This record gives sequence, structure tokens and C-alpha cells, in this order.
Amino acid sequence: MIDLNESFITEVEAYASLMFTKEEIAVILEVDPAELATILEAQDNLVFKAFQRGRLKREAEVRKGIFDLAQNGSSPAQTFAMKLIENAKADDL
Repeated sequence: MIDLNESFITEVEAYASLMFTKEEIAVILEVDPAELATILEAQDNLVFKAFQRGRLKREAEVRKGIFDLAQNGSSPAQTFAMKLIENAKADDL
């Protein structure tokens, strides 16, 4: 049984932010991969939220880098930034 203490939850978020898979995180934290996968299926618990938060914060950092590059004149970054903007607008409709 996994001890879902604050330290464990913090580590899950940190490893998720580094884009490790659920199974890789289980190996690193020395827990049963199937048990961790089961915990992460339930969206109403702190471990799931930590996993998602880690992934989304890293994605936000990458997106910020893309927009920074786009504003500084990078044509590929501008193209990708426009796709991100269009997707966001489409999701808002």
C-alpha cells in the first residue's frame, strides 16, 4: 500500500514535471506501478492533482518560451504560437 503523504505527493509532482511516465515514476519512487496507476485514475485525489499540476506547469514554461521566442522574431515560434492561440480560441467556443 502506497503511503500518500505530503512528501510522496511532492515527488510525484516533481517527476511528472520532468515528463516521466506513470510507470517510470513508480519505479523511481519504488512503488507498485499498477497501484500508482490506479491512484492516478481517480481524478478527485491529491496525487492525481499533483501529477497534472506537474505536467501543466512544465507545459506552461515551454509555452512561455515559445511566446518569448515568437515575440523576438522566431518565425517557427510565431507559427507555433499562432496554432496555440487558434486552438485556445476554438476551445473557448
